[in-house]
Amino acid sequence: MNLAREIAVLARVHWRIFTARTVQSVQRSRLMAGTITLFLAAYLVAGYFLFCRGLNYMVTLPGVGLLLTERIVYMAYFFFFLMLVFSNSILLYSGIFRGKETPWLLTTPLDPRSILCWKVVESFLVSSWGLAVLSAPLLASVGSTFGAGPGFYVRSLAVYPLFLVLPAMVAALLVIGLVRWWGPALRAVLAALGGAALVSLVLSWRRAPDFDHIAATTGIKNAFSSVMGYTEASMNRYLPSAWMAEQMLLWARGFAARGTFFGLLLASWVLLSGWVCLVVASPATYRAWNLSQARRVGRTRRKPSAGSAAAAFAPGWTRWLPFLRRDTAALIRKDLREFRRDPAQWIPSAVVFSMLLVYAANLNRAMDGDPDRPYFRLMLSSLNFAVCGLTLSTLTTRFVFPMFSLEGRRLWILGLSPVGLERVFRLKLLLFGGILAAGTATLMLVSGLRLGMKSGEMLHYCGAIVLMSGGLTSLALSLGVLFPNFHDPSPARIVSGFGGTLCLILNFLYILAFLPLFIWPGFRAVRPSGDALQEWFLLGSAAALMVLTALTAGIPAFFALKKIKKLEFLGNV
Repeated sequence: MNLAREIAVLARVHWRIFTARTVQSVQRSRLMAGTITLFLAAYLVAGYFLFCRGLNYMVTLPGVGLLLTERIVYMAYFFFFLMLVFSNSILLYSGIFRGKETPWLLTTPLDPRSILCWKVVESFLVSSWGLAVLSAPLLASVGSTFGAGPGFYVRSLAVYPLFLVLPAMVAALLVIGLVRWWGPALRAVLAALGGAALVSLVLSWRRAPDFDHIAATTGIKNAFSSVMGYTEASMNRYLPSAWMAEQMLLWARGFAARGTFFGLLLASWVLLSGWVCLVVASPATYRAWNLSQARRVGRTRRKPSAGSAAAAFAPGWTRWLPFLRRDTAALIRKDLREFRRDPAQWIPSAVVFSMLLVYAANLNRAMDGDPDRPYFRLMLSSLNFAVCGLTLSTLTTRFVFPMFSLEGRRLWILGLSPVGLERVFRLKLLLFGGILAAGTATLMLVSGLRLGMKSGEMLHYCGAIVLMSGGLTSLALSLGVLFPNFHDPSPARIVSGFGGTLCLILNFLYILAFLPLFIWPGFRAVRPSGDALQEWFLLGSAAALMVLTALTAGIPAFFALKKIKKLEFLGNV
């Protein structure tokens, strides 16, 4: 067979597996499938109207409306592209070098080149469908804002898959190159880049420019360039995201010919990247896989020396915590070691927290002393809290939900041990809930300092994010027990199933219910007549948030513990 027929065989086999699992999941829980379908349809409709209202409002802003709308579109596609490259890189690394399917495929008569090509297609499908659904309302709202005709949507649907598949090819080149030439020199280069990023983060801790003051002295255009100067990188003409944004804006305004040029430019780079993956990257796949397995064996045989990074997780560190039982300490070490040894787990979490730290360090505190705009300051701090909450929802869905499923076919060992699965569940809940609560509370503290919050207000926000961390962690871990997947070793593919989608939906609904209760006392406080009863409103809000979190975390945990006691899911191992 030639290369195309081998890829077609792999695609046909995986398609049959996917359809069989999907039909089985729908038959087992039609209510869950209907809920997910209804939520996705509601998101598409609601997202379209919200994006339309937001873009229509920005376009009508005097002086900077059109500039701000264009810049937002450029930034959106810039971050879409980065997210896709990052997601595809994690999926390709875990699928090729950490999964159990690749070693078996390499023993078959299939060409290793076809294995890489199929893995690229698979990572593209798994990572892109969610972003395609999430970005569809934005794409439709751009056409509606500028009054585009039906041709805009037809051309966009034809070009958008090219924008989604290009990051998968770029990720394949990055993953194969890093694994193939990993060594001291490459580690030094990456360390230097990380140090430069840290220095830039420290230097960015400065007071943000005041838009009103600059506009009054130098003009609106100079004020816009000063405030939005950091976003000019998203408009670089060498970025595929800039081509996509430019052609969307041109097609929406009726300049079909100029927009088609960027579409053809995007198509040419997709073809070139595919050719490079086929000719350059795919022949190096087998060699890179052998090197990866050799390094993995070397790490397992190497004993951790004193002062090394691995020694931090050695059994001796538990002596610092004498209140821990030996079995509890052993389970904690197991979970932390598994997390540290899996790059598909710790790299995304490190990148997400780093990006949030950069975001928090660059918040604007120009409004902290302006008594004439209390609503704006409250809205800014509330939106910051919402961003942290949505990020926390993503982290719990991506990392906490697959925790039980990642135990795989070894779960029966924990089930038969004296510790018991019930205690394992509680320990995972406390461990990862505490880690996420500490991380998000730190981010909230940094952002509160940048926004100029008072100590009492900052304590209120930090306490609320810790409460939300506990609720989201319990919800994600409980749903991971109720909807396990012990057959797939990839966390990203576990999350892409029905259980992960339902977890994301319920997290989103919990945040939607949490935010109004949390923000309500603040809006009462800025009202002239709301100061007298402010303490009662604050206590009522705190009680309502505790009740909401207790119900959200307690009900799924009750059913999860009930299922653990019955050991129903051990039959699927």
